[in-house]
Amino acid sequence: MKKITFLFLISFCLGQNTYVGSVSFDYSGSINGSFQAELSDSTLGGATAAVINGDSTSSLFMSAIQSIDSTTVSVLLIYIQDNNSIFSPGNWSLPPDDILNPDIVFGFFPEIDTSFFSQLVALIPDSIEQDSTLLDSTFLEDLITEILLIISDDTYLGLSGSINLAHISADSINGSFDIGALRAGFPPGIINISNGTIDLDGIILPEVGVENESVIPDQIILYKPYPNPFNPRTTIRFSLEMQYATSLRIFNITGRLMDELINGELAAGEHEVVWEASNLQSGVYFIQLISGNNIQTEKVLLIK
Repeated sequence: MKKITFLFLISFCLGQNTYVGSVSFDYSGSINGSFQAELSDSTLGGATAAVINGDSTSSLFMSAIQSIDSTTVSVLLIYIQDNNSIFSPGNWSLPPDDILNPDIVFGFFPEIDTSFFSQLVALIPDSIEQDSTLLDSTFLEDLITEILLIISDDTYLGLSGSINLAHISADSINGSFDIGALRAGFPPGIINISNGTIDLDGIILPEVGVENESVIPDQIILYKPYPNPFNPRTTIRFSLEMQYATSLRIFNITGRLMDELINGELAAGEHEVVWEASNLQSGVYFIQLISGNNIQTEKVLLIK
């Protein structure tokens, strides 16, 4: 089963700035309970977000997952559009002014089967990693429309209240929210979401020390892995302009070293490595290439 949400895909394949951390809130009404999404190395739970800045507008995508058991999760999805080229702190109110082209979408899925996410993952074109021109305003607007069609029957959609993002930087996002949400159907479901908190940190890989050698490669190039997303193997290509000690390592989103594919001296030229990840869980991983004092990183998404 694909134990990964659509917004994880957005966050790490599309986002210019990516974040991980926790989201929590209480809810009462047709159903009652509390939601706590905490980042963990061993479970699906946690929160992630991405900021995509454009020429005239910018967007924030956020997802949070509370793991119930091996096949059941509760999920929060948030989309916010800002009328500035750089996403900035602010307050966004529900309902949006334009229902057909909303600047804010809030969806809460209590206790759903993880197979639901395969519908959302299918919305992303396979070529998204190779063609950045897909990330224009039309693409994102169409994407949100498709999301609304999929989630409209199964989610509590936010219809009142607001989300306040008090702080946004490359290092962190902090905010709060109180939302009134409605689930379509008969009888309809109504819940009040209160005490919502957002606490996310920007993703920074561990600092890697390198020796100050007199000979430094003029250039290294780490190409985008393909396929991405992948299951369970992806091909990593890179180029060195001269022979030098090189390492190629894999980290998870918490900065933990998961695999070391290369550690030694390589000749100048093109190189290719196939990474086999069948023993790892679904999730986001970082490929880090180091040669001399040069470091390059690429994001990949493993979906099982």
